[in-house]
Amino acid sequence: MRQAIIVLLILPFFFCRAYAEELPRQALNAFDAGRMKSGLNEEELEISGALDSDSYDAGSALSRLWHVLFEMLRANLRKELGFALRLLTLIFLCGSARAACPVDKIGGLIEICAVCAAAALLVGNVHSLTSQTTNALYRLSDYSRAALPVVYTAAAASGAVNSAAARYAASVLAFDVIMGLSQRAVIPLIYLSLSLSLTNAVFPNPILAAVEHFAKWMAKTAMTAASLAFTAYLGMSAVITGSVDAAAIKTARSVISGALPVVGGMISDASSAVLSAAGVVRSCTGAFGLVSVCAICAGPFALLSVKSLVLKAVADAAESVQIPRLQKLFSGVGNAAAMLLGLLGSCAVMLFLSFAVGMKAVTA
Repeated sequence: MRQAIIVLLILPFFFCRAYAEELPRQALNAFDAGRMKSGLNEEELEISGALDSDSYDAGSALSRLWHVLFEMLRANLRKELGFALRLLTLIFLCGSARAACPVDKIGGLIEICAVCAAAALLVGNVHSLTSQTTNALYRLSDYSRAALPVVYTAAAASGAVNSAAARYAASVLAFDVIMGLSQRAVIPLIYLSLSLSLTNAVFPNPILAAVEHFAKWMAKTAMTAASLAFTAYLGMSAVITGSVDAAAIKTARSVISGALPVVGGMISDASSAVLSAAGVVRSCTGAFGLVSVCAICAGPFALLSVKSLVLKAVADAAESVQIPRLQKLFSGVGNAAAMLLGLLGSCAVMLFLSFAVGMKAVTA
């Protein structure tokens, strides 16, 4: 009887709260995960979803993202069809005027007037495309400075001390490089190719065509080289620092367990729980960052892709009615829109990879 009473008195002390279950939530607050939402507008926050607990519903977020992207594509396509109709009307009028005037000089003058009219219609669109692309690049850069520290801090806390620091440095350096290239090289080269396209459309010249082709090649090479260099550096840092982190975690566990024979295993298990909580936060914030990057780029991506396709279709229409000057102009502007899309895509892919490698860091 006495033993039963003693057991009943001691038994309540064995029922205590499992604080390990709250570790991910506490880690979420400790790493200031609320910074992941900074810089996002209301629509982007709605797409990305909630990040208030130790789990993140990435499937629902991706579903909302695809729905919004489809709606943006449809709205831009409806808007651009009206603009394409005006350009096609100009092509039809130019072709009809040329057919009515058999004199070559008058036909050439008609084409030049049509090119000037088309350029006047395209000036505002090109400026809008460039400004929206530049604004999206700045937003991605600002978001990387706010969100990447959260992901890589959680990665370092989960055991990837060396690799997290190296990859975060690579990400920051890559964005500084791509922003410098976009401001000082890529966008000026795009403007140069546009001006050469207009000049070559009015006064066809093989030298102008060669310089225009060289400017496009330089812009594409700069974007490709930056993306390849960034990917290569991330890959090398993952191979070198990842093995170091894995060895360090294994050694630390062995030292703790061996140095403290009685409680060493308990301390090692407790540290594993803390590291696992940091890993949960790293995965949740990384997935949130991936969706947020896509949400930021959804609007400009829809606009640039639709604009590029419409201009290329109009250029094919001008070529079919044998108006080479208009075909060169529309093709040049379409290529410029495609290069702006490539510039935005390069920056987005770098940030996307930055979040992805943060999520795939070494775990305990």
